[in-house]
Amino acid sequence: MAIIKQSDKQYSLPPQGSRTRLGLLLVDEGFITPDQLQEALRIQKESSQNPEEYKYLGQILVEKNFIDAEHLQYVLTKHNKKTRLGDILLRSNAISEQDLDKALKEQKKSGLRLGEILLKKSLVSEEAMRQALCTQLNIPYIEISRLDIDLNLTKIINRDYASRHHIIPISMTESSITLAMDDPTDTEIVAELEMFTRLKINIVTTSRDSIQKAFQQLYPQETKDHEISTEDFNQEDDAADFTIDLEEDDSEEASKPSYVEVQESMRADILVQRIISLAIQRNTSDIHLENLDQRLVVRFRIDGLLQELDLGSLQKDINNFHREVISRIKILGKLDIAEKRLSQDGSFRSQVIRKGEKSNIDFRISVIPSYYGENVVIRILDSQKSPSSIEHLNFSPRLTENMLKVFRKNTGIILVTGPTGSGKSTTLQSGLLSAYRPGLKVLTAEDPIEYVYENFMQCEVNEKIGLTFASYIRVFLRHDPEIIMIGEIRDGETAEMAVRAAQTGHLVLSTLHTNDSLGAITRLTGLGIDPSMITSSLIGVISQRLARRICPRCKESYSPPEELINEFFATPPTDISWVKGKGCTECNYAGFKGRLALAELWEPNQDDIILINKRAPLEDLQVTARQSTIPIMEEAIGKVEAGETTLEELIRVLPYSFIENHRRLQSQSG
Repeated sequence: MAIIKQSDKQYSLPPQGSRTRLGLLLVDEGFITPDQLQEALRIQKESSQNPEEYKYLGQILVEKNFIDAEHLQYVLTKHNKKTRLGDILLRSNAISEQDLDKALKEQKKSGLRLGEILLKKSLVSEEAMRQALCTQLNIPYIEISRLDIDLNLTKIINRDYASRHHIIPISMTESSITLAMDDPTDTEIVAELEMFTRLKINIVTTSRDSIQKAFQQLYPQETKDHEISTEDFNQEDDAADFTIDLEEDDSEEASKPSYVEVQESMRADILVQRIISLAIQRNTSDIHLENLDQRLVVRFRIDGLLQELDLGSLQKDINNFHREVISRIKILGKLDIAEKRLSQDGSFRSQVIRKGEKSNIDFRISVIPSYYGENVVIRILDSQKSPSSIEHLNFSPRLTENMLKVFRKNTGIILVTGPTGSGKSTTLQSGLLSAYRPGLKVLTAEDPIEYVYENFMQCEVNEKIGLTFASYIRVFLRHDPEIIMIGEIRDGETAEMAVRAAQTGHLVLSTLHTNDSLGAITRLTGLGIDPSMITSSLIGVISQRLARRICPRCKESYSPPEELINEFFATPPTDISWVKGKGCTECNYAGFKGRLALAELWEPNQDDIILINKRAPLEDLQVTARQSTIPIMEEAIGKVEAGETTLEELIRVLPYSFIENHRRLQSQSG
């Protein structure tokens, strides 16, 4: 017998069978008293005399108001004590064991929910299924037709949202709102609405037919000009498979919004949600919101190019509420919404639920005033796309092998160069991950910190308070690191400190803005670094660009123009199967989806070092460096041969001097 002592009383309970384990857990965690458990067990025992009237312990506790459904769900989930839907249906004689076995076998093959399979095969009625779900989830089953629903609730949940998710608002108080849901197991919708309304969501359910009839009564067929509606929005692009928790300040000082404030803010909240959701689904790096006369243009930087997507009627809603949208974004970024004359920068972090999995996304906000109003750029930093290692950057085997050798050296300085937006930071952090080994201390100075890693001590630059790259290097040297990463070398002081750190036995990684790998020498000497200091520490320079990848869904054969082929090759090749993207909905008819890195690696040899120390002309260094460089054109042509990109794309992203030099070298060797 189990003995529970409370105050001066002792209670004897039956042995811990399946019916009492839950009760004991609830008593142990302080959710119910032993007296309440005894009362519930007595009622359950009486109900067990008739299988059709049998009640589960949790169901009884909720009905008696001994515990609310939310706390019961918490304990059931925490201790994995949820009653299975199949067991509930068996207990109520709604299905046979043979039918359940068949459905479970099909569930293993298809991955569908058990309830969907049973309904699809007509093995159980909809009413029996919903009653079983109510028992499993401890929620009420109601008849909506008997209720008088307040039409003002349509201002909280608009027609389009209710239609898409098959929900009906039933009632509302100052702190909660009750919803009738067709699928009461959809916890993501509940989480999304709680975030938007900042109200507690209570769930009930009823038949699908009742929900549809109530929907027609509650929401008229016509939509008002200022009602948020996205019915014309491409459903494939919608955020149905994930939700975004756009959190603002939730400190104690933050006051709960009034009913009217909730109505007014929901419009902007949902619009921002739609814009960001679409951007994440389309692998957007930046969102540009540009104020024009009476409208707000939304453009998405996808694969390096700004694109305007067909937003359907959502664009009309954005135009109607463009001021509210900008204000909402400024609130998220903790910016001053009253200041409209000065530029502002902010950031916020969001938790995204994608197909049941949670991940963090950081957003950097920049606001600048213009003639028609404020313009906003939102940089998206998705943790799921954080760099992993050099092996995952899809370079050629030869280039990957040589890069790994460089990054695994113990001392020296490695530079990643290229223009803005060429993927330098990604390659730099991938190299850092490849260089790291257990037992090494890694310190980084970044502006800003884009991705957080457990094994590194990461510091963010803040020049306003004197935290510069150079000042961080000085401090880093007193922390005994093996590896130091500097986000960018911008000035002579940072360059000198980085080179000195490399000379004193540290591996230093950083970036420079140069056109090619040899340009790093010109840039460093221009910052006042002596050539002998450069040659004594520099072990490798990576120069790169980003090219768009051909969309795999609409890839097709084609023949490039002859004049284009002649730009790249002294003798037109005969062994390349030319392909390009035709354009489809998957790639927004661009013919490209995703990007790939094109890079070269220069490892200075002895001849290069001698010329650098002599301050020889760059033309002389270019000749000797051919023996110590894996050229970017070798990588670029390899990607064309592999059917990953096109000559037209190479013309767009590579300096013409690279292409011209490649063709000239071909002529000389041929």
